[in-house]
Amino acid sequence: MNDQLDPEVTAFLERSESAYPENVLELSMQEHRECYRVLCEMFQAPIPGGITKQDSFITGRNDHSIPIRHYCQQDNNAETLILYLHGGGFVVGNLESHDSICAEIAHRTRINLVSVDYRLAPEHLHPAQIEDVQDAFLALDAGRTIIAGDSAGGTLAAALCIAQQNTNRQPIGQLLIYPYLGGMYLNLDSYQEGTDAPAMTSQDVEDFVTLWCGGKPDWKDPAFAPILHDDLAGLPPCIALAAEVDPIRDDALIYVEKLTASDNMAKAILDKGLPHGHLRARHMSKKAMQSFENLCQSLLELAEQG
Repeated sequence: MNDQLDPEVTAFLERSESAYPENVLELSMQEHRECYRVLCEMFQAPIPGGITKQDSFITGRNDHSIPIRHYCQQDNNAETLILYLHGGGFVVGNLESHDSICAEIAHRTRINLVSVDYRLAPEHLHPAQIEDVQDAFLALDAGRTIIAGDSAGGTLAAALCIAQQNTNRQPIGQLLIYPYLGGMYLNLDSYQEGTDAPAMTSQDVEDFVTLWCGGKPDWKDPAFAPILHDDLAGLPPCIALAAEVDPIRDDALIYVEKLTASDNMAKAILDKGLPHGHLRARHMSKKAMQSFENLCQSLLELAEQG
């Protein structure tokens, strides 16, 4: 897979690798999270002008407090809300890890955005994450919410739409950014190609999923594996971005095929020559910046359709 990368993307990957020691497999979860914090901090960009941020909480089920961060752009489209779910394999990431990403999305789209700090595994196993996301959606939705997420956040975005299926409270659109959707179970081609992929390998995917479910996968649960759900009818319009050099590339592509076959509005965008996690590379790589522009344009398209 690595021969598909240009020098800018290669430089991004080399810089990313510097955040982790050679003995990465021996790290504790706390040490993993610290390395991920350092990684994300390396690529944080200045917050665009006109953006204001405010932290608050949503009270979820069982009186659990869910931290959220509001991003508001001056002269915004106040009718629509983007609910953003960060990536991190269900085990790392928080409001800080995707701070400048969320701020730039709100700035470029002129749509207010709320980032959700859902609980992490292995301290909190599935379905704690989707429960937090669903509680946040139901608390914040005023009828024009786009659900968006990258990687594990893409899993949760798709799962939320399925959880709200056949109800009168649905997002008006879903944006899935290199999402994991359960394709590991189907052993899709990209998993076979991705055994030595940069940024994240097929084995890494399996390890994250094992931590997420405590080693007890429930492949019949559509919130755990949306791609295996039998009934996809009536879901919100979907745009899915797939990274070409990524073991979970085919999750997005196959899921869009299944959504379309169920008469949903859905399309996939394949970002060629890009690895998993390339959102962080948007200020180092022309290809990654073009993907980020496509991401923002997709949100505007979903807002217009909604």
